[in-house]
Amino acid sequence: MRRTALVTGSARGIGAAICSVLKKDGLAVIGADIIEHEHDDSDRYIEIDLSDPAECERLVAEAGEVDVLVNNAAIFFHKPIPEVTLDEFDYTIAVNFRANFLVCRGLVEGMKDRGWGRIINISSVGARTGGVSHSAVYSATKAAMISLTKNFARNYGPYGVTANAVAPGFVDSFMTSHVPDDLRAAYTSQIPLGRASQPEEIASVVAFLAGDGASFVTGATIDVNGGWVMT
Repeated sequence: MRRTALVTGSARGIGAAICSVLKKDGLAVIGADIIEHEHDDSDRYIEIDLSDPAECERLVAEAGEVDVLVNNAAIFFHKPIPEVTLDEFDYTIAVNFRANFLVCRGLVEGMKDRGWGRIINISSVGARTGGVSHSAVYSATKAAMISLTKNFARNYGPYGVTANAVAPGFVDSFMTSHVPDDLRAAYTSQIPLGRASQPEEIASVVAFLAGDGASFVTGATIDVNGGWVMT
């Protein structure tokens, strides 16, 4: 039977690359995002505002039976700590953490009942470092995702469901488009491989975790950062 994957934040960047590689691997792919897709690698698309708990419930209901869940959606307010507003703080927590918990919780029981499932949460190198720029709240949510991943791994592993996180480093995508050239050079100078990654390089790790070849990998966080941070 063809497996189904749900990818949040699927419209562009890493999410779009994940949709593409999972579709090539033969999965039926459901994309979910608040903006329109720039690609046609999703078999189905659900427009959704993940900051709203009711919308998270709608996503779970409309997605139906999901075998592979990739929580990729995130937002990032790149501002110095004194300038972060309470609304921005709450919105970041809502999208980057609360929504992921609600969607995981909503879909994992079905995976448990079917005896097979994959939860893959996209974290960040910032979860390891606390962030190297103005990313205190964003990085904190990404650290929370690692903890959440471990809890789901412990609770649902006995039922054939694995839960893992992927922690990208500096990725050449929309979310880093704001980075000026001098700061970009400073980042890449600290990366042993000497460059930013491409979204497809993150997606290939997600594809591994989504498949049968990763059947004994759970509760892990895989760092995909070119050696920038080694744990």
